[in-house]
Amino acid sequence: MSCLQVIRSQCTSGHQLSWKCHQNKPPVCAKCERAAAIAQKKAEKDYELQQKRDAEQLAHIRKMADIEEAIAQQDQLMKDSQLAAERSAAILQKEKDLEAAISRAKNPPRLNKVSPMLSNQQNAMVTQNDSTKSDFNVESKSVPPLSSQGNQTSPTNTAGLPSDWYLKPSESEKEWERQKNVEGVSNPHVDAIMNMTGLEEVKEQVLTIKALIGTKKRQGIQFNRERLNIALLGNPGTGKTTVARSYGKLLASLQAIPGDAFIETTGSRLANDGVAGIKKQVEQVINAGGGTIFVDEAYQLTSKQNFQGGPVLDFLLAEMENNVGTIVFIVAGYNKEMESFFEHNPGLTSRVPYKIHFADYTNPELLYMFKKMLEAKFSGTLRIEGGIDGLYTRIAIRRLGRGRGTNGFGNARALQNTIDAILRRQAKRLNELRKQGQRPDDLLLCQSDLIGPDPSMARSQSRAWNKLQEMIGLKAVKATVRSLMEIIDGNYQRELQEREPIQISLNRVFLGSPGTGKTTVAKLYGQILVDLGLLSNGEVVVKNPADFIGAFLGESETKTKQILASTAGKVLVIDEAYMLYGGGAGTGGKSSDQFRTAVIDTLVAEIQSVPGEDRCVLLLGYKEQMEEMFQNVNPGLARRFAIEDAFNFEDFDDRQLLEILNLKLKDQHLSATDPAKLVAIQVLDRLRNRPNFGNAGEVENLLSQAKARYYQSRKNPNQVDIVFEAQDFDPEHDRGDRASTNLSKLFEDVVGCEEIVQKLTGYQQLAQALKKRGIEDRSQIPTNFVFKGPPGTGKTTVARKMGQVYYDMGFLSSKEVIECSASDLVGQYIGHTGPKTKKLLEKSLGRVLFIDEAYRLGEGHFAKEAIDELVAALTLDKFKSKIIVILAGYDQDMNNLLAVNAGLASRFPEEIHFRNMEPSRCLEVLQRELARKNVHLPELDLPVSEGYIHMFNLIHDLSILPSWGNARDMIQLSKKMIQIALLAAMTQGTPNETPMTISVADAINCIDEMYNSQQQRSRATATPKSKANDYPQFSPPRQPPAITPDATRTQSKTEKAPAPPQPPVEEITDMNANPDEEMQTAVAKRDKGVTDEVWNQLQACIQAEKEREEEIKQEAERLRILVKEQIEMARQQQLLAEKIARAAAKDAAEREELKRQREQARLKQLEALQEQRRLAAALEERRRVEEERRKKEAKAQSALRAMGVCVAGFRWINMGSGYRCAGGSHFVSNAHLGI
Repeated sequence: MSCLQVIRSQCTSGHQLSWKCHQNKPPVCAKCERAAAIAQKKAEKDYELQQKRDAEQLAHIRKMADIEEAIAQQDQLMKDSQLAAERSAAILQKEKDLEAAISRAKNPPRLNKVSPMLSNQQNAMVTQNDSTKSDFNVESKSVPPLSSQGNQTSPTNTAGLPSDWYLKPSESEKEWERQKNVEGVSNPHVDAIMNMTGLEEVKEQVLTIKALIGTKKRQGIQFNRERLNIALLGNPGTGKTTVARSYGKLLASLQAIPGDAFIETTGSRLANDGVAGIKKQVEQVINAGGGTIFVDEAYQLTSKQNFQGGPVLDFLLAEMENNVGTIVFIVAGYNKEMESFFEHNPGLTSRVPYKIHFADYTNPELLYMFKKMLEAKFSGTLRIEGGIDGLYTRIAIRRLGRGRGTNGFGNARALQNTIDAILRRQAKRLNELRKQGQRPDDLLLCQSDLIGPDPSMARSQSRAWNKLQEMIGLKAVKATVRSLMEIIDGNYQRELQEREPIQISLNRVFLGSPGTGKTTVAKLYGQILVDLGLLSNGEVVVKNPADFIGAFLGESETKTKQILASTAGKVLVIDEAYMLYGGGAGTGGKSSDQFRTAVIDTLVAEIQSVPGEDRCVLLLGYKEQMEEMFQNVNPGLARRFAIEDAFNFEDFDDRQLLEILNLKLKDQHLSATDPAKLVAIQVLDRLRNRPNFGNAGEVENLLSQAKARYYQSRKNPNQVDIVFEAQDFDPEHDRGDRASTNLSKLFEDVVGCEEIVQKLTGYQQLAQALKKRGIEDRSQIPTNFVFKGPPGTGKTTVARKMGQVYYDMGFLSSKEVIECSASDLVGQYIGHTGPKTKKLLEKSLGRVLFIDEAYRLGEGHFAKEAIDELVAALTLDKFKSKIIVILAGYDQDMNNLLAVNAGLASRFPEEIHFRNMEPSRCLEVLQRELARKNVHLPELDLPVSEGYIHMFNLIHDLSILPSWGNARDMIQLSKKMIQIALLAAMTQGTPNETPMTISVADAINCIDEMYNSQQQRSRATATPKSKANDYPQFSPPRQPPAITPDATRTQSKTEKAPAPPQPPVEEITDMNANPDEEMQTAVAKRDKGVTDEVWNQLQACIQAEKEREEEIKQEAERLRILVKEQIEMARQQQLLAEKIARAAAKDAAEREELKRQREQARLKQLEALQEQRRLAAALEERRRVEEERRKKEAKAQSALRAMGVCVAGFRWINMGSGYRCAGGSHFVSNAHLGI
């Protein structure tokens, strides 16, 4: 029975085979047999095609050979004819030489006794030169000109080639051919040099050295002491190494050196091996019988990184002199770098007498080499669209040649890189066509291979270009890129017409805030350039300034060159490039960092910004800092990076930020309600006021914060669908709706700020109106303020609350208030103040900047510089309406400050005046401060109590003193009272939960102590303010001496009757009693020339003023007595009521009588209180009227003193129609004063 088991195996090609066990294994694999048959058929077909091509090629070669042979025959006939003529001329020359030699032998020259050898040689040379020159010129007329032979090195396929693309005939090659054909000389090493393309100067110098050696030999001069050391200078790829090798062998063949040993090394290797290494090589050459030592890149010996290079070069210097005639030293390097080599030691120039400069290859030479390289690579089988000398080839060579003349131009190496790039483009194109099923010609170079794709077509197919157009915002950037692309399109068309392209640079400056897409656009920009064929690589390499800056001298240059070398063909992005500038903010722009300067200088030297340069460098940074850098560093940087054509990345507006927010929500599978999105945009709008707004980065940060708040506030953290609400983006998102309520609550602890609250409420209403109408005009709301007022009136307190007010209105990104003084703005040396002030303003962006004692900015030169900087900065868009600036100080001092700079007053049009606090307000502040520490002073609750009135009078007396601090003094008093209350509570054992109490006597003692202390200080002589101002200013009005109200103080202590609860009359009397004015009136004498009528009228006005003041005092005294009587009556009625309440009635009738009497006492008490209020209102009205009069009078007196009419400084007396000084000579009318 047959076995049916299936057996599986694989053939040698890996195909699966299967058969049953009773069957034999298949002898062959069907798949392999089928594949072999297909391969055989294909091979036969390919063989037939190859045979056909070979036959056609063979026929072509035979025909070309016949033509070349015919041409060669004609050329040979011409050469034979010319050679025969040259031979005849040479024979004739030699015959003449023989005759001259016989003549010299027969007639030896007369010897000079002083120097016989020199005279003999000179005479012989002169005779020979003269005779040779004469005879040769005659015979040479029959020799045809060399130019008639044609250009032997020109390409044969030159149809349609412009005349300027032909290789120029080499005169050195012609001379060498002449010597070989006529003189019969030969030297394979000279042949090798002559066969090189170009290098006319090199060839000429080689023939000169060869002629020198031949001349020396003919002269019989020993040649073993001739210095033949040579320096080969030029860019890479010019054949320096090849020439060096041939030069050494040439000298050996001419027996200029005894041996042909050749050692090739580099400057870096010599420096690494040290003196011992070069000594060993010198000995090696000497042992070999002499030869050549070739040091390539010799400038590396003087590099700062090679510490052993200097000693090695010093050793070489001596060996060059010791081994003249035995060893020839050849040094090679780039032109600029070799300057440091020869500067190392002055003796190098004399020891290396020959210098050959290798010029960069011209376009015809590059074209010739291009053809030779392709011919060697493809053996003549490659075909080129337009021909090997056609338009597209010339365009490719022109692009390469534009780098000619620059340091580091690669010449032949760069040409090889160009060929490699062409072949890469060809391979990419062929691959794309093969993927489409086509059969392209592998041996054809088309237009796109040679010069890249058409930019207009490549741009439409570029993914990077399309992605750039899809990016949000960036309107200006897109327009700039589009304009650049249009220029590139135009240049492509100009090249097709063989016109020079418009000079543009791929290097660009990107200016903008963070988060605006600079790095993303940089990558897209680089890819676009690659798609257009302008860059060979397109990789984006991001670096920052720290990657360029070295730790020691010379390292910055090295690191910069290494980075530039490694990014050839790529896009190099230098982020925050402004950090390469060593000066800047805080330094006054005067300092310099040599390490950073070295980086910029190297960038300028290495980056050429010429068309065809295979490199793109992008400088990224903030606009202001970048502009400052370009203004202060190497001017060449601005030529290589045109900052006026920079890509300006503008901050995203609200609509664009909303698009970014929606995009990020979509990418992260999140969502948000429409109100939440609106709140998010409002938050971003406030953040925009801060410096360096992060744009898209801020959106990401805001989303991160919203995620954290979402999970903190949600009860179900495992919820998958996340929908953000308004409170997730801003927990206080409704602050704008609560602004008025917040404002009232914010100022509830500030005494006497009703006018300020009213003004700020108006600002809030205006902001809401603008927001409701969709008007974005923040200039309608004031942002710069001047706070004027005495100390302790709440200027600092109100300023601290301004941050919250403007934050609620959405004007600020933070409620923070930055407090500073004038010292924080003023610098210590010239040029320091401006940057310091600017830095403080930048720090305060989006906040409130409160400058206390701002009047000090009017003192000194540096302070004036701070004012100038402040005035200039507040007009810039960077700061305008993005910062709240408050200048605070005393009234007159602030007026003087605003007069220093006219622009300052216009920048601060809003003024808020803080007045001295009334005693009742001061006691209110005192009561609040005590209540905060749980301390109670009962008399403060009873304005009609004797203790309250006593404290009222004492504080009134305090307020008259010059050192009066308003609420500040009240806070200081509260501290002392709290200390007394704490000690008393501890002594009495008062429980902690029970409020502490302080007696009125202790409170009055505290006020007395403060009064006595400040009174003593007021008697001290005040130190005048600094007059260090170096700019003209008006003399300030004379200030009255400190008031010492001893009489008032004594009266307050001796009077037993309490003062009224309101102080208007006393305040008016004291404030009008100006001791300085009284003194001026008392000492004023009648001026000369004053008539009796004027003087009598003046004295009458003075007397009327005194009588009016006396009448005011009497009226105040009368009102005070009435108030005292009413208070006493109310007190008696209160005592009677209390007595009646305590009495115990014995019967109903007596109880009714007592009830009636108690009711009468209550009614009388009410009448007394009403009368007290009436009198208080009358006093308040009188005080208000007198206060207005006093202010008007004070304003008039201040204006009169400022005018300086009265040089004696007398007080001015109101005459009704005007004012006259107390001396009587000067008069100013009301009309002139403007009242």
